[in-house]
This record gives sequence, C-alpha cells and structure tokens, in this order.
Amino acid sequence: MKSWIKKPWIKILIGLVLGVTIGLIVGKDIEIFNVAGKIFIDLLRMLVGLIIFSSLVVGICHINDPKKLGRIGLTTFAFYAITTVIAIAIGLVFAFVIKPGVGLNLKHSLGINFTEPTLMSWSDFILSLVPKNPFTSFTEGNVLQIIVFAVLFALGITISGERGKPVLSFLESVAEIMYSLAHLIMRLAPIGVFALMASAIGSTGIRLIYPLAKFLACNYLACLIQIVVIFSLILRYAKLEISPFFKGMKDAIVVAFSTSSSSATLPVSLECARDHLGVSKDVAGFVMSLGSTVNMNGAAIGQAISAVFIAQAYGIPLSALKIVTLFVISLVSAIGAAGVPGTGLIMLSVVLNAMGLPLEGIALLAGVDRIREMISSVVNVLGDAAAAVFIAKREKQIDEDQYHHTTWLE
Repeated sequence: MKSWIKKPWIKILIGLVLGVTIGLIVGKDIEIFNVAGKIFIDLLRMLVGLIIFSSLVVGICHINDPKKLGRIGLTTFAFYAITTVIAIAIGLVFAFVIKPGVGLNLKHSLGINFTEPTLMSWSDFILSLVPKNPFTSFTEGNVLQIIVFAVLFALGITISGERGKPVLSFLESVAEIMYSLAHLIMRLAPIGVFALMASAIGSTGIRLIYPLAKFLACNYLACLIQIVVIFSLILRYAKLEISPFFKGMKDAIVVAFSTSSSSATLPVSLECARDHLGVSKDVAGFVMSLGSTVNMNGAAIGQAISAVFIAQAYGIPLSALKIVTLFVISLVSAIGAAGVPGTGLIMLSVVLNAMGLPLEGIALLAGVDRIREMISSVVNVLGDAAAAVFIAKREKQIDEDQYHHTTWLE
C-alpha cells in the first residue's frame, strides 16, 4: 500500500483532490495558494528555452548522422512527420467540435492580467521567426525563434563534422541535465497542482469538473481514431492484415497504458515487433528506437487539444495564424518530448508560450494529465510499431508468415 501511495501520479491526483476540496471550502479568499501555484509555473517556464534547444539540436544531429540517413532513415522520418500532423488534425477536430473549455470564462474570474497579443500579418509572422539575437530570444522566451536557431545550430554542427562533436556532446549533457532538473521540479507537482487547483476552484467553483471530463473524452476519442483508423489504414496500404498487429503488440499496449511511458515500454515493444510481428532486428531497432524519441502521436494530440481547451477556457479566439502556429509547435514539441510521464506538462508550456496563451492554464489540466498520458503512450508505442512494420514490408525485412500467425496467447 505504501509503495502504491508513493507513485508520482497518485501524489498529483491526491494534490488535485485536496486542492479542489480546499478551494471549495475557502472560496475566493485564497491568495496564498495562488502565489505558490505561480512559483510552480515559473519553475516550469524556467526550463522551456534550454529544454527545447538542447533536445532539438541533439535530436536533429542524431537523425542527420550519415550512417542513419538514407532510404530507411528518410522514410522513417517522413512517416513520423505525416502521422504526427494527422494526429494533430484529429485532435483539433475533436477539440473544436466538443469544445471542452467553452463557458468557463477564466480570463476574468481568475483575476489574471492577460493581454491577447496583437495579431500579425503572415509576412510579419515569417519575419518574426528569424532571431536577430538568439540570446534575446532566450531571455524573452520566444520559442519559435529558439526552434529556428536550434535547427540552424544543428545544421552547423553537422557540417562541422568532427570539430562539431564536442559541442554536440556538451548539448547532450545539457539535455540530460535539463531533463533531470525537470524531473526534480516535477516532484513539486503535487504541491503545485494542489495550490493551483485550490486557487482555480476557489475562484470558479465546481464548474471545472465537467469541462475536464470533456477534455479527457476529446483525448481518448482522438487517440482511438488514430489507432483504429489511421494505423489500420497504414497496415492495409502495406497489404498486411490488421488483427495480427494488435495481437502481436498486446504486451506493449498493456505496459504503455500502465506506465504512461513510451520510453520505458521500448524493450517490450522491440520484443513484440521482432518475436511476434516478424520485423527484422535491424529495422525494429532503428525505427522504433528513433520513434521512441521523435514519434509522439499521442503527445501531439494532447498538446493540440490542451492548447485549444485553454484558449476556450480563457475566451481567447484562435486565428488561422495561431492554428498554423499550433500545428508547428505541437509537431516540434512532440519530437522534442521525452517519452516519460510528466513531460507533457513541460512541453505544453512551450506550446502555450509560443501561442501567447496563459501558462496558468496548465493548472487546469495538471491533475488529469496522467490519465491523458495513459492513452497517449499507447498511441506513441503503436505508432512506432506501425512504422517498423510498414518500413520492414517495403524493405522486404519482415517474416509475413510469423506476422500473420501471431495469436492472443503468445
């Protein structure tokens, strides 16, 4: 029982319940909790710039390793990019149809002084992507410019060859340090969620519960569509039966759902792909290992729906330009996100920051994020496996007899 209580997501859930309870009891006179909640948000904001920069540079440099590039590498990356864009589109459709955040009117009820950014023209938007001074981009928290600088910096490292490797090694260390720091800060998540939810509920009351249920429904429906429709269509396009795929991946599905971690599930996923689906060891190892880092269909769905939910909750209209920005940032944040529980909240701060949405909105979703991550991790894992099967079929590196004869009992 004690080990069960120690699980991070259980602590966050307890913080959520206590925050709701205290918020209802104390009501609007709850300023101390608002301060504590903002400290937690500021700690998350502190990580954004270096996390996105170091993760992107390292990821791009690894992908552009000459040994990995080639037909399989390019096909793999294209597959992941296309399925992630489709996932974002599905998430947006459900968010705009179900409208989980509409009616909350938090812009005024929470007393947050939020000014909506002035709308830019398309030309101004494109010009704003180029950083005049990358250090200014970091200090101002301009995520789009940080992303552009990261891409160019990674290109420079790749062109530099051996001379660029020490810098890449340094940034690999920075990325690991930032994720360790993020893990440390996320230990404060139960306290942060408690404070933020107490403040939110104290100001708005119980009317947050129903929208959060709708938010989770949006995520689960969108994820199921990605699994049942998109992945199935990919398998049919590859002229493979659908049922054996899900039979062969059943162990990975259970592990992903229970751990909410696609990275932790990778050893099980590789075993399923090789031993049950007949994918060659080389293809499975390359495609699925790469996918565990850059292919986060479930995370992309979550980021898109979360951003729309928060925009609706604060009554902030989303222009066509902001939707395009959401597509780009959700795609990039999905690539840059680590496949471990809790990362979604940190990457969501990247999305909200880039779109000019209030980071305080994270408080609304923090308590149910673990429940969202459970289905998102399943989508991430199955997306990697679908890519491995699809590419193995194209490269004739799959044992189709083994694939089609897998059973639920294996």
